[in-house]
Amino acid sequence: MKRKTKNYLLIPDKFAQNFDDLEFIIDELIVYFNFLNEIDFEELKQMNSLHDSLDKIREEFSNICQVYGKLRQEYGVIYFQGNELFTRNTVTGIKLGLLVGKLERAKSIWGSDLSLDYEAAKELINHFTTRYLFKKDDE
Repeated sequence: MKRKTKNYLLIPDKFAQNFDDLEFIIDELIVYFNFLNEIDFEELKQMNSLHDSLDKIREEFSNICQVYGKLRQEYGVIYFQGNELFTRNTVTGIKLGLLVGKLERAKSIWGSDLSLDYEAAKELINHFTTRYLFKKDDE
């Protein structure tokens, strides 16, 4: 039977005292071990260059956020206008449909005794339907 080899990772006390959960830190070190080999610690010690890089990244991030915000704002305006148009057309369609229903009911109740011209009223409703809902101009 093969024995498992035990690996030990020695962490200096100066480093260990800064962290509450050492197991989490060790897990992170193991996960990012390959990345740690590529770090140039001398460059990392020069904090000025690090701050300059961070400032450039913050500036780029700020520009990206501004562009994203403008795009979201434009999308919101377009989307709202689309909804507004849909709602207005829906309400207009319902109103014109109710008018046709009332006109037909009045014609069925009073018949020829109806005091308005049935055909002219129906033609007027059709005119507004084509003009406002179908956006067709008068020919």
